[in-house]
Amino acid sequence: MRNTVRIFLALILGSVLLSCNGEGKGDEALREGEITISGLSSDKWTYFSFEKGEVVGQSEFLSDEEDALWAERLDWDIAICGDYIKTNGGDSGKGMGGILRDRTSNFLTLEEAPADGYLVDEVRMVKK
Repeated sequence: MRNTVRIFLALILGSVLLSCNGEGKGDEALREGEITISGLSSDKWTYFSFEKGEVVGQSEFLSDEEDALWAERLDWDIAICGDYIKTNGGDSGKGMGGILRDRTSNFLTLEEAPADGYLVDEVRMVKK
């Protein structure tokens, strides 16, 4: 399992512009280039804040207690655990985060995030 991931900011522009607190503060974090998130694991969620540009914490995968605590926080935008990704919105958090898969735009030249079409998390995992 690789423990580092690079995320191109253009691919996640919508998540940045629709920052988790819904007040547009994510605009401040826009930068050209890419970010690298280190220390990823397949048994822990790694929570990342675009506003801060850093990892803000980790929690155990499939821990109802820790998931509930993180769902109340607004200081993270995206979390990664192995092949799973969640945003601070929907079932995963009380923020306004979402994700968009757009195959029609050139994200390298995109100047404004699409207004709609974002998906929010829906918990579908079943504990074994």
